[in-house]
Amino acid sequence: MIVTYNLTMNTPIINAKKSPRGRPREFDIDQALDAALIVFRERGYNATSISDLRAAMGLTAGSLYKAFKDKRAIFIAALDRYIQSREVELARHLESAQTGREKVLATLRCYGDVSHDVEGRRGCLVLGGLTDIDTFDAKLAHRFRQALSRIEHLFAGFIELGVQDESLPNHLDVEMSARYLLCMVEGMRVLGKRGANAAEIEGIVLQAMRSLD
Repeated sequence: MIVTYNLTMNTPIINAKKSPRGRPREFDIDQALDAALIVFRERGYNATSISDLRAAMGLTAGSLYKAFKDKRAIFIAALDRYIQSREVELARHLESAQTGREKVLATLRCYGDVSHDVEGRRGCLVLGGLTDIDTFDAKLAHRFRQALSRIEHLFAGFIELGVQDESLPNHLDVEMSARYLLCMVEGMRVLGKRGANAAEIEGIVLQAMRSLD
């Protein structure tokens, strides 16, 4: 098996060697992981089988096990892909935000965008992992907690900026406000899993912003 790297994303593209009976089989690891992500998000780690993943990723057993050791390895790679994609999307939302208040709102709306309709029903891989894997895989549980902590710290930084630029009131408890916003973000993901629509999620976003007044 030959593994090359996409220099811009630092992610491997795996090319299997030519089979003596046919054309060489190639697959893009990012596309395969995106397919695996949908399965893990919809079914959870424990309810997902290798057969489910093979079918979704469009891989033979041989190709799958050449690229990944086991289901856990696929999940870890998918988790990294998921977190990376969320960070890219958040950066896009923040491009036009100037004040601390605008950055808080942009962050809430970024997570709100994936908390309704089809995308919302697929759920959050991090939140789902905490409830699905936490009790039996301490290393993965630590990664889930780190991902949530990053969101909380991000909110804290934006709130501090808002206090400094006077777009947010100076009486705010930065730490508690950031934790509250984290709860709102993850709560939106739960409501999205239940079937919330865009208007409902936007209402929660606006209510969260009012809590900072």
